[in-house]
Amino acid sequence: MIELPFAVVPLALGTIATGNQRASRPAVHLGYPKHIGLIWQTNGPANAWVSGDFGAAQSIDFCALIAASALPGTTIRLRLDNAPVGNGGVLYDSGDRPFIDPAITRGDGLYHSHLMLGAPIVARYWRIDIGGHTGDFSASSLILGQRLTPATYYDKDFKLDTTDLGTLDVTRWGVPDEAAGLIFRSLNLKFGWLSDEDWEQKFRPLAEGLGKRGVSYWCFDPAATVTRQAKTYLGWFKTLPYATGGVKAGRYETEFELMSMI
Repeated sequence: MIELPFAVVPLALGTIATGNQRASRPAVHLGYPKHIGLIWQTNGPANAWVSGDFGAAQSIDFCALIAASALPGTTIRLRLDNAPVGNGGVLYDSGDRPFIDPAITRGDGLYHSHLMLGAPIVARYWRIDIGGHTGDFSASSLILGQRLTPATYYDKDFKLDTTDLGTLDVTRWGVPDEAAGLIFRSLNLKFGWLSDEDWEQKFRPLAEGLGKRGVSYWCFDPAATVTRQAKTYLGWFKTLPYATGGVKAGRYETEFELMSMI
């Protein structure tokens, strides 16, 4: 069964430490979700952990490592606390979980983890441990934050689309004039019955906080199926979301159109 979509505004990760990193690909790169080409890469699999201090307690109920070079045996563990995370008890401990869940094989060899906490945890410190891996481990971005989930489903005319940033013009002599560019995936969701609470407390703050320059994480369908990776998006709004009055008082019509880097 298809589940309700959700969005996450990535938290600033704060002060970051790690047990293993290459000098040219440090763990601090995980805190730059706008720049998918900046990655954290280890030198072998030993001590593949990364931790951080937000500086103040934050509410978290979702975690994802983006575009990671995970293998079938790779595991991920998230811990959260209000003291630096070590070997003692913590507010939250996911335990070791399969990184690629459900198990699939992608042609590019890059995978996104997906960890939904049962309830929000308010914590200042976080730590990610990678286990069961062979060779170097790498990942592009770490998404920590709170899920924004609407109470209603999207309309039937949603779009799972593609955006080509290159151009192609054909001259009158049939000669192609091509400018190279990346090809990004796009997500377009329309909501016809968004509640006043959802708009005012979740999605208006998201739109006003990000504008067209901030990035957000979206999962079109978080059900644990083999298509969940493909239904994961991270990117910018192509147009800023806005709400218009719906047929019923206290309900809004709004549209989200995201251009995704992953």
